[in-house]
Amino acid sequence: MGEPLERSVRRYLIESELANMRRLFTVTAVAVIVALPVIAFDQPYGGLRLLDGYRFERSHTFDTINGVISKDGGLRIEFESGVSEGYAVDPGKKSQYIWYREQVVNGHKVMLALTNSEGTPWRPEKERNPKPRQILMVTFPGRFGGLDAANFSAEVLNQQEVVDMLLMVLTFDPNK
Repeated sequence: MGEPLERSVRRYLIESELANMRRLFTVTAVAVIVALPVIAFDQPYGGLRLLDGYRFERSHTFDTINGVISKDGGLRIEFESGVSEGYAVDPGKKSQYIWYREQVVNGHKVMLALTNSEGTPWRPEKERNPKPRQILMVTFPGRFGGLDAANFSAEVLNQQEVVDMLLMVLTFDPNK
């Protein structure tokens, strides 16, 4: 009678240990599945390299990737990217901009424009300056036609903010 009892106890202990291992594996798998998108979500879109003090917040809508690059109490760059975005910088409206430039950066066409708030329909989510505001816009045309683009727009208060925005946004890689 001692031997069958021993086997039963061993079997019970092994089955209990297996059940615990399954639970641990399930909890770990769920944690990884939940955590990975959050970790990836905080990575700057398109390989953007941020200057010190800036943070990246990303969100999604049905057909776009969008978000904000910001610094507490300072510059706030809003971005949107998708196949139906259209161009924030319109080459046909050059005369309405304070300045307009086109360039190829790392093999990708980019259009840049500085305008006052009346020269664009875009409005900052959080306004920082009374009208007329200066708006810096950067558009990376996409590969799928005239509506496909990545657009970066910000209300800029001074030349330092223009420089900061360009130093970050021009690191964008549409292929990432």
